[in-house]
Amino acid sequence: MTTSSNPVLEVSHFNVDYGVGAAAVRAVDNVTFTLERAHVLGVAGESGSGKSTLAYGLTRLLRAPGIITGGDVHLHLGTDADARRMDLLAASEAELRAIRWKHISVVMQSALNALNPVRKIGKEFDEVLKTHNRSMSKSARKDRARELLGLVNLTPDRLERYPHELSGGQRQRVMIAMALALQPELVIMDEPTTALDVVTQREIVAELQKLRQELGFALIFITHDLSLLVELADEIMVMYAGRIVERAPALELYRGPRHPYTLGLMGSFPPLHGERKVMTGIPGSPPNLKDLPGGCAFHPRCPYAMERCTLEDPMLSPIEDGQRTVACWLHDPSVSAAVPVELRRKDAALAGEAG
Repeated sequence: MTTSSNPVLEVSHFNVDYGVGAAAVRAVDNVTFTLERAHVLGVAGESGSGKSTLAYGLTRLLRAPGIITGGDVHLHLGTDADARRMDLLAASEAELRAIRWKHISVVMQSALNALNPVRKIGKEFDEVLKTHNRSMSKSARKDRARELLGLVNLTPDRLERYPHELSGGQRQRVMIAMALALQPELVIMDEPTTALDVVTQREIVAELQKLRQELGFALIFITHDLSLLVELADEIMVMYAGRIVERAPALELYRGPRHPYTLGLMGSFPPLHGERKVMTGIPGSPPNLKDLPGGCAFHPRCPYAMERCTLEDPMLSPIEDGQRTVACWLHDPSVSAAVPVELRRKDAALAGEAG
């Protein structure tokens, strides 16, 4: 992968366990990546792949029994002469409260649960703005709240509504607006469109594209739907059983996945453009993290599994001149078996679908 020249987030060998001692289950295993400013990193995978645990671990929002057991996470605050590199894992609770919303914000999967059901929307905005800017007057806070709602195509009258008076899409737009209230460098969104209909999903993705171009924030967008990421992300990181199994530029991954699991994910959703195709899905179920199979964790579900896959766990390694990485023995130079055409193609027709 290319080296980041202007990073906002650096993650190295990050691990998260649930439980302690012999009963501990590793939910995020040795995850390493760098995110550049104003870029979008998509994180994809089935339920239980470690996507949400990764997000909450990075932001120190994990709840018991989740425990960060290793690694480094650094957030780059600011870009001017006062810029500094903050160690998120060593930061105190007071330091974390100071940077949340202002430098890094999170949009939860369920907006209805994230919003206080007995508070009007305007009160939620007012509290965020007042907490981080004591000098801001009440009228200025209200004006800013109206401005933020306008960014996500909601009218100012929504400030006088309670969460239950808004649709699911409107509540999610409110959460996105709140996440952008203090113009953070990084926004993390955990499956923000999962509970919404397809039309609303596409509208929110289009709004996020526009907002990113206007405001320049970096974004980590977590979803199980690869088709959404193709239009939004610069790069996509695919997780399985807590590990990264493939990372590549979004369009390159869409044109030709290199890991069998990524190929299966792509076959689980209809294409956004072009002809309809039969959805194939992935046989079997995600593994039990308490009892992972030997070798590659995906091999019991993989149509291309070899004997080596059952014995040795492949490392995440660069391929194709380092522009992408994959953890699969099929791409190892020492393996004599031919790589299946589905995992080595660069189909121009697929590129046309993504456009």
